Amino acid sequence: MTFHLAAWQQSVDQGGAFTPITAVADPVLTVLGTTIQVPALSKVVALAAGVETTVAQQARLTAPSRRILALQRIAPTQGNAAAASVPSDPHHLIDLADTPLQMVVGEQASIELNANPAAAQIQWGLVWFSDGPLVPSVGNYFTIRADSTQLLVVSQWTNGAIVFSENLPRGRYRVVGLRAQSAGLVAARLVFVGTGSQGPWRPGVMGTNNDRHLEYPGFRYGLWGPFGEFEDTDTPTVDFLSTTADAAEVLYFDLEQLRAGPA
Repeated sequence: MTFHLAAWQQSVDQGGAFTPITAVADPVLTVLGTTIQVPALSKVVALAAGVETTVAQQARLTAPSRRILALQRIAPTQGNAAAASVPSDPHHLIDLADTPLQMVVGEQASIELNANPAAAQIQWGLVWFSDGPLVPSVGNYFTIRADSTQLLVVSQWTNGAIVFSENLPRGRYRVVGLRAQSAGLVAARLVFVGTGSQGPWRPGVMGTNNDRHLEYPGFRYGLWGPFGEFEDTDTPTVDFLSTTADAAEVLYFDLEQLRAGPA
């Protein structure tokens, strides 16, 4: 199944009340202020939130369809006290991959956070949209490292080119997992050349902040199924979302070779 990672991120002091935070501009989605319009991928397969921790914190996904039952809570959260929130180690994430939350195409969704920091701090929410349950895939996988030196803009998706540590042999490859790492990284997602089997969507993962940071298992080795495909001559680029202006990003791609040699 195809999936797409959407994000909200803002430096904010909620004053102890639920506050909608700014949606991150996205070339694939309709974004207006604090809302993202639910795309054709209308099923939510995962959620995560980073909330300042000075006092008790809460996070929820809001949309008109959710009010029929209850606004979807995101717990556990992760975050820091009196500092920008980054992903916890290990990641805290609600995995609905096999039991997606059904939304309504075209409705406006937002992330609301409740905290009370002494001063505004960067906080965020992530939602993974899909067209159905994420089905694990099985194959002959291998992992290759890639690096990027893109200077990141805080609280925006910043696209950067990558360089694999070794040249891939000619052929076509399927991405079945991703690990992304930089000092202040919240999330990363893949941008494939053309549309291909994944369409225009940008599948992604939560970020890690050092070599020892333990990512969520679903992001690796086919547990969430395929991310997309590429030719060795058309390497994907990566969108990064960070709390700091990083300029050294490390990635690990779990790949399966679908075809050896040129098309």
